[in-house]
Amino acid sequence: MRRLLPLLALVALFVVPFAVTSPYYLHLLQTIAIFAIVVLGLDIVFGYTGEVSIGHAALFGVGAYTAGVIALHAPDFVSAHPLWALWISLAIAPVVAALFGALLALPALRVTGPYLAMVTLAFGTIIQILINEVTPLTNGPLGVKFSTPALFDWRDYSNVLPFLDMSMKRMKEAQFFMLSGVALVLVVVVINRILASRYGRAFEALRDSPIASDCMGVSVYRHKVIAFVVSAAFAGFAGVFFAYSEQYIAPNNFSFDLSVLFLLAVTMGGRKSRVGPLIGAAIIVYLPNLLADISLFRIVAGAIAAVAVVAGGMSAIRNPESRRRVAVPVALCIAFFVFALFLQKITDFKLTVFGMMILFVVYYLPDGIVGFLKTSLAQVAPALFGRQQMSTKGGAEGDAFVAAPAVDRSKPLLDVRRIVMQFGGLKALGGVDLSVAPGSIHGLIGPNGSGKSTMMNVLTGIYTPTSGEAVFESGDLAGLKSPEIASRGVARTFQNVQLFGELTLTENVLVGLQHTYRSGIFSIALGLPAAQADEAAARTRAAAILDFVGLAALANEEARNLPYGKQRLLEIGRALALDPKLLLLDEPAAGLTAPDIKDLVAIIRKVRDHGITVILIEHHMDVVMSVCDRITVLDFGEKIAEGKPAEVQANPRVIEAYLGGAAATAA
Repeated sequence: MRRLLPLLALVALFVVPFAVTSPYYLHLLQTIAIFAIVVLGLDIVFGYTGEVSIGHAALFGVGAYTAGVIALHAPDFVSAHPLWALWISLAIAPVVAALFGALLALPALRVTGPYLAMVTLAFGTIIQILINEVTPLTNGPLGVKFSTPALFDWRDYSNVLPFLDMSMKRMKEAQFFMLSGVALVLVVVVINRILASRYGRAFEALRDSPIASDCMGVSVYRHKVIAFVVSAAFAGFAGVFFAYSEQYIAPNNFSFDLSVLFLLAVTMGGRKSRVGPLIGAAIIVYLPNLLADISLFRIVAGAIAAVAVVAGGMSAIRNPESRRRVAVPVALCIAFFVFALFLQKITDFKLTVFGMMILFVVYYLPDGIVGFLKTSLAQVAPALFGRQQMSTKGGAEGDAFVAAPAVDRSKPLLDVRRIVMQFGGLKALGGVDLSVAPGSIHGLIGPNGSGKSTMMNVLTGIYTPTSGEAVFESGDLAGLKSPEIASRGVARTFQNVQLFGELTLTENVLVGLQHTYRSGIFSIALGLPAAQADEAAARTRAAAILDFVGLAALANEEARNLPYGKQRLLEIGRALALDPKLLLLDEPAAGLTAPDIKDLVAIIRKVRDHGITVILIEHHMDVVMSVCDRITVLDFGEKIAEGKPAEVQANPRVIEAYLGGAAATAA
């Protein structure tokens, strides 16, 4: 059914211009389609990576003014044919907007949160001033005029199809509406492909846990830049359609207000969906018209109140404890309808009503209108809104691993030399040495606060050591970024679980398999066979890894819904997807039941048997003593013992560190 939706949308687009005879309403629908392209692109940045951009109106303007520059300065043979100018603009504008997006993203995405919002706001102001000032190129404040082209003269076929008989102006309007609609459908298809691919998973992963993303080799900074550039390209693409639709553009068309409206469209419609931006675009385009007609405003206010009463009643019946929480928004919707009934002149309260509606949606519908509808309807028909079950063929247990890592077994795989990690006056690691033999399970133990997790963070690039070396194979890891260390074959789990909660178990593992993909973003956007083959191979491997850690039955469950113990196992599976030479396990048995711990020990041994070296931090001494070939003991950032399990277990300094001086003496 989902495959038929684009086809059905295209059929509808060809019917609408003949059904909607009013040029005004046809233009309104066309504007909604154009704005929807921008908002869909913005949703990649805001909805998926979680970053706030208030500069998308400027990128929209860059696309429109690219078309304007071509219209003003193109050779005569192009300017004489508006259709040629349109095609050239549609090809060039996304590239120009993407370049401007990269120019903004490369420095701006070094910061985040409100700082990023301020940088993008400044960028929008600069672009608007630039368009105004570069008069020889953009015609400055005088703006640029356009002529809407005709694709072809279909009136020649009116003797066969009488409904094609219309004026030239009407024909141009209908054809350009169809073209804008087709562009919207193509954009939805392309965005669906990108967001269903490794790029979409990376965008969601970096929002949920930036640290885990970097440690999985998914560079947070790089993928944020990619998301911003892709989003900018869509904004530039839409800008061309806006220029030809309006037939006149000026710098004030792309002000700060428009950026805010785009952001509100994502928020109100609902992030991380295709329908949400469409609803949001319709709201920001149609709301000014709604607030100009008191009768229509009352009808819409009544419909909102009715929906609120029905949805609130259903929620209260299903969950009586939620009655008080639901009563407030329902009462506000009813009060809003009463207010509309008593209101005589809406123009005096236009901005007030607009602000109230926005505040209501943002406060009471944090997931937007689509999120609210999904939640409400899922209570009635859960099957309709569950995750799409991905049919994935799993392999044998060995398919979870590639060939055993090629390492030099004549020397240590990891040789840590005099590592110091100091935080101000606190020395978390004080010149620690650590030598790990290839193909071994090396335990790293010590009381709480001894520096074990700090060592893990140093080895994976989260911390840059104050001094010392961490030689892995033949290269020093000290000072490298986490993605680069991951690419060298070092994977880890975390003391505090760092999963990508809104992704399924399969998708979590696929994030770890990013390095196995060979096709780029253009191949994915076009749906080429190479991209499809990459995805199929990765999903087969992910299924084998989940089977290896005992989670195959939960492959399509969201990670945040797992019990804590199974989240630990999923972290191990995700780390194995990186094809590591060295696997760092930070307290993997924490939260596991006795049977789960038994399974964990078996998994760790199998990992070692496949040639992967393991460093294990663990407080369960029975686990450490049963699986480790060698153990290093830390206390207050110093190495106090090292050796085989039996030697360490009998070491007086180790007993003193764990039991305390007095207890050790008594023993």
